Amino acid sequence: MRRRLGEALGAGAIVLALLAGCARAPAYDPATAERLQQHVLAVSDASAAGDWATTTTRLLELEASASTALARGEITQERFDAIMSALALVRADIDAAVAEAERAAEQAAAEQAAAEQAAAEEAARQAEENSGNGDKRGKKDD
Repeated sequence: MRRRLGEALGAGAIVLALLAGCARAPAYDPATAERLQQHVLAVSDASAAGDWATTTTRLLELEASASTALARGEITQERFDAIMSALALVRADIDAAVAEAERAAEQAAAEQAAAEQAAAEEAARQAEENSGNGDKRGKKDD
């Protein structure tokens, strides 16, 4: 549950950061704004799903779209810089989320290995106990 909350909060932060970079420009072409906001939505959706590889890909697509918009004169250098700053913050959040996901996966794998080891040791102990009981029964006839 804590992980889901973190993902939801992370996705919300991503949307806010990117929309701050993509919105509110007086000389902003509506079609350009729509295109950039669609990229923001794609980043947000992938992030909310915890799909960090897709999130990273969508961020690269957003960056490329912003670069194209700048080259075409559809956004100002100031707006482009704001978008790139927002992307840098989002990348940092994603890197942290990826590191946390990797840490959690490693911890889960270690816990699983420990549980399997404990089960194997218990099974071996019980097998040894059972084989010892069989020997005692056979020796009672003396």
